[in-house]
Amino acid sequence: EVKLAAKRSADLTSQLLGLARRLTVRPRLLHLNDSIEKILNMLRRLIGENVQLRWEPDNHIDQVKIDPAQIDQILTNLVVNAKDAMSGSGTVTISTAMVELSEEQSSGPVGFKPGKFIVFSVEDTGKGIEEEIKPYIFEPFFTTKDVGEGTGLGLATVYGIVRQNNGFIEVQSTPPKGTLFKVYLPVNADSVKEQKERGTEARVIEPGTETI
Repeated sequence: EVKLAAKRSADLTSQLLGLARRLTVRPRLLHLNDSIEKILNMLRRLIGENVQLRWEPDNHIDQVKIDPAQIDQILTNLVVNAKDAMSGSGTVTISTAMVELSEEQSSGPVGFKPGKFIVFSVEDTGKGIEEEIKPYIFEPFFTTKDVGEGTGLGLATVYGIVRQNNGFIEVQSTPPKGTLFKVYLPVNADSVKEQKERGTEARVIEPGTETI
């Protein structure tokens, strides 16, 4: 019990530090698909045998710059919430995609800005989120769970991490047909520049006559 209490305290402290943006982060360039694939087995254990976890990656996406541990935090919180929204069984689908957003789409969620983004989505077949609750889901300590079943910091932590990395979140839900969370992270400019430079070099190099 002492060990469990200490771990809960450590987790809670970590979440509060994340919310206050005081948590030490080590962002680096990474391929989002690789990071997600590394955590899939752990997520399957978290949600149990009765919930199916589907993985639908877009294999043609650019890199993002973020701390890999933050990707783990986002996914864990979203997937656990998805599991809790389903009574016993259902399906959670994680997917990735590339999108380019224009000024004309500015009526989107809080934090929206135009540009190229990697989107990773977590969709469930659960009970959905009531319209009157939606405005509060990212508020710290807001929870619809019973006392002792949740701190109300999961989605607040996700929101804090995404905003810290210059992204934003879109939520779509129509009870009782499930919920879709879409996390938008900006494509890293250095990664795009590097790819363009590599492409230019490849076009101007003349073929050689050497043999291996």
